[in-house]
Amino acid sequence: MGVSHDSVIPHRPDPQYRESDMHRLDRSLNKQIILAIGALLAASAAASAEAVLEEVVVTANKRESNLMDTAAAVSSFDASMLNELGIDNQYDLAGYTPSLNIAPSRIAIRGVGRPNLALGSDPGVGIYWDGVYTTETDLFNFSNFLDIERIEVVRGPQGTLYGRNSIGGALNLYSIQPDTEDWGGKVVGELGNHGYWVAQGLTSGPITEKLSALFALSQIKRDGFQRDIYSGKDYDDRDNFYGTITLAHQTTDRWRNSFKASSADSNFHQDAGYILTPYNTGLVQEVFNTSPPGEQLNFVSTYPGNSFVNPNQGMTIENPALQDNAERVAVDTVPSTDNDRDSYVFISESDMDNYSLKYTAGYSEFRYKRINDGDVTNARDSGLDYSQMPLSSFGGATVDQFTGFALTPSIVSEPYKQAADTWSHELQLITALEGPLNYITGLYYFDNKETQRLSYIENNSELVANYTFLGNLTGLPTDPDGILYSGDGKLETTSYAAYGQVNWDWTARTMLTLGVRYSYDEKKARDSTYVQWVIPDNAKTPTTDPTTVDRNDKESWDKPTWRLGVDHILSDDHFLYAVVSSGYRSGGYNLLAPNQSAALDTVNPEELISYEVGYKATLFNQRLNITSAVYYYDYDNLQVLNVQLTNGVSVATYENAADATAWGIENEVSALITDSLFLGATYSYNNSEYDDYSSIDSTACNLGPERVGNISDPLCTTALDLSGNEFPLSPEHKASAYLTYQWNLLTLDWSATLGYQYTSNQQLTPFNNSLYDTLDSYDRWDLRMNISDAELTWEVTAFVQNISDDRDEIFRPRPSPVSGLAASTLSDPRTYGLKLTYNF
Repeated sequence: MGVSHDSVIPHRPDPQYRESDMHRLDRSLNKQIILAIGALLAASAAASAEAVLEEVVVTANKRESNLMDTAAAVSSFDASMLNELGIDNQYDLAGYTPSLNIAPSRIAIRGVGRPNLALGSDPGVGIYWDGVYTTETDLFNFSNFLDIERIEVVRGPQGTLYGRNSIGGALNLYSIQPDTEDWGGKVVGELGNHGYWVAQGLTSGPITEKLSALFALSQIKRDGFQRDIYSGKDYDDRDNFYGTITLAHQTTDRWRNSFKASSADSNFHQDAGYILTPYNTGLVQEVFNTSPPGEQLNFVSTYPGNSFVNPNQGMTIENPALQDNAERVAVDTVPSTDNDRDSYVFISESDMDNYSLKYTAGYSEFRYKRINDGDVTNARDSGLDYSQMPLSSFGGATVDQFTGFALTPSIVSEPYKQAADTWSHELQLITALEGPLNYITGLYYFDNKETQRLSYIENNSELVANYTFLGNLTGLPTDPDGILYSGDGKLETTSYAAYGQVNWDWTARTMLTLGVRYSYDEKKARDSTYVQWVIPDNAKTPTTDPTTVDRNDKESWDKPTWRLGVDHILSDDHFLYAVVSSGYRSGGYNLLAPNQSAALDTVNPEELISYEVGYKATLFNQRLNITSAVYYYDYDNLQVLNVQLTNGVSVATYENAADATAWGIENEVSALITDSLFLGATYSYNNSEYDDYSSIDSTACNLGPERVGNISDPLCTTALDLSGNEFPLSPEHKASAYLTYQWNLLTLDWSATLGYQYTSNQQLTPFNNSLYDTLDSYDRWDLRMNISDAELTWEVTAFVQNISDDRDEIFRPRPSPVSGLAASTLSDPRTYGLKLTYNF
């Protein structure tokens, strides 16, 4: 929040709870919070009453309203706040938002997120850019939010007001609109360590009396955080280009039309995988089962149930990442990504005396290409030696005696492609009647055509020759081009919805809300998969490749959802609301899983009943704002992330948990302690639990100390009772705090902001296995100092992010069932630099 006179802190959102020792959150946390809040209130009471916190306007309920009078759990960040805290991407945003957790390509609110990145699933949190829904998170990295005016994070199901069902909540990004009065803008330049630099410009103004325009360009580059020990190449770098143009036409006094076109292009070298465990170097010998006698469990060099070798066996060096803070790697394939998006948004708004009509149309083309080193090793370090692995069936002879190839390093590349073409249309009617009743109604259409292709390709022809020899022993197929696995998926999603919400001013201080929505979702799915050494058992036509599995299906789901709420103004400074609502997420498919079934695996829709009570207060002459929310979720058929190991390939999938519950508390505090000192703080507590859920941990037999050498062992074939386990990506504690101090010196305005973020332990799969699935807590300290002239013509900002230079794990998948290694995602190391902004 901000204050109302010029000499103090600019406009801010309404962050959250105070705590004194984030790094050791435990049972004493509540006591610390109470003591800190008490001290805060005392300081606020003693401060001058001249300055006050500014009003924050949000549109979480599709109408402009004061944040402190809005019946929703919402956090709002305007452009000045994004700049003050150095929020440049989704991870920064999550750090200062209660119950929001973001992992690579996954967003979760209150534990509700995207269960599966493969085609067939829907995100649980809706992302809306100027009202247009998207399923991808790439827009958070376009331009450090150069042309974003405000970001709102709305927590809880948003089924009766938003286009697509957003069962967990919504992230709304609102673009800066063209200036209709005068031309102006800004130029931004940044320089930092790791070769970081930014060059940006934005300008807007009137072209004619009725037509105005906005233009923006951005280029961001940074050197890599990871280095290849042999080639010297840097990975985990950044290279983002972004350009946009917005045209706004005031067609009549009551009719406005706008069109925005934007293009983003990111070409960079992603990290090759931060591997934080030693190589699994033991040579894998041939294994036969004794019951029934002679049943072969695995070929030499491969683990049971796998269709290609463990690339780490016989490695001649230690994992380089263990020698230098995880920042070294040795690979054959240079990792690279090319991400392009072109987006178009048209908005037509017509205001009548008591009504407003809004039509929003959006179209985007998303193209994504990536290649990784599939084995995360370098051939020169390999000790994969077939002369050391005898064949029992040939009296101890070795494979190389038949093929002539003994030392055959694995050189696996992992190419991936994704493309999506998306259309959406939404028509809304919003009333502003004089009487006690007002309403919002809408119609919505969404169509998304998407494709994915994932492959693992062995590029060492000598190893392929050994694969072919082993496959021929039992008549199993081997691809001559070295394709170990390939999966192609296509999905078309079409959604229709009609919704309406009525607000009734029951009394001057009490409002009742009733919302209803009908949703219809249809999905047409198709995939084709191939795995080395696997013969599909489904019936094939003569023209179909007998080594592939081709499947297709079409399914539809529909569901009415509802919302019932009451909000009450206790006094001018105290606001209370309660909401009961239902949520829905459509069913879907597990695509690209290389099983031999002729039928696609279907996942049922997810349903939710949500109960939420909130309290908001403005105290001490508008110097302290407090917002709190308590929620309880009751799920039916919760969609849960899982990993399916089939024929040696591990693919992310999802499935339904019959019953699950979650509850939590969220708090935000904004306080003007003195005219020059501002405090913002957040705290959320989330408790999630599966009540009725059983699932098979199919990868358990292939992991670390639990590797049993038998894929039919009960460890990985028997369903486990997961009742009582926590949801993935749902940390119990999450907190942040920041202090901003302002002063005037040498006729210049100075400010310094110290920020802190904390996330407690969390689970990464529903199995809650402490060896593989628990992610440790992590935190971060940031510091920014800003200097500007009194007119804000120019600003200079010095910044340090991650002061302690700790590279924490922020996400980690299950280890590969082949290599036993997991590629973690790490937080950035310490970064620092200068930012110069010239406003004109």
